[in-house]
Amino acid sequence: MARSRSQSAIRNPLTHILGVDSNVAVLRELVRHGGALSASDIQGRSGLSRSGVRLGLISLEKSGIVVSEGSLATRLHRFNTAHFLSPQIAALYVAEKDRFTDIVESIRNSAGTQRSLLRSLWIYGSVARKEDGPESDLDIGLIADKEYLSGLVEAVRENLREPAARLGFLPNVVGLDLEDVSRLARDADPWWLTATLDVVVLAGDRPEEVPVRDRSHNYG
Repeated sequence: MARSRSQSAIRNPLTHILGVDSNVAVLRELVRHGGALSASDIQGRSGLSRSGVRLGLISLEKSGIVVSEGSLATRLHRFNTAHFLSPQIAALYVAEKDRFTDIVESIRNSAGTQRSLLRSLWIYGSVARKEDGPESDLDIGLIADKEYLSGLVEAVRENLREPAARLGFLPNVVGLDLEDVSRLARDADPWWLTATLDVVVLAGDRPEEVPVRDRSHNYG
């Protein structure tokens, strides 16, 4: 296999600053925090391994985009706002965060005028677990009474068409009525157990709590 040609640091500094995922993740935490963090703090916030944080910091310090101070035991690291690319790099991370906020809000509001009919609206799957890749769907679940379900699913899908194209995500909408939820829970359905394990609730109750809440209204 042919080796890639090395990149000029003065012509292409972004290759050296953002060239590997550990650099990107370490820098993200420092930019968003805005102050100094220890390596262990960065590890806890980013989910990187200890070696990943160490290698990222070494690389970023060499590039000058991160500066460090203190002794080895109490060493702290911060984003270098004096770096010649600092405004642009900070803006990238702001745009990244704002995009996900916009995606969540578009889903939260996707039922439109029918939002009050939702028993539950949530994100699940790889996005909820923060394990999604570039081609992953964004899994969305909703629960509603049977007579409203099809209309709600259609409204959510239609209202997500424009923001999905603009923000670059692939919504996969699954709608359930109360009978579906009771059956899935009773049968310990594997999909249901996965779909309710790591969830981001955007409206109503947690999905696994909807039948319980409904029974308490009927028999409480």
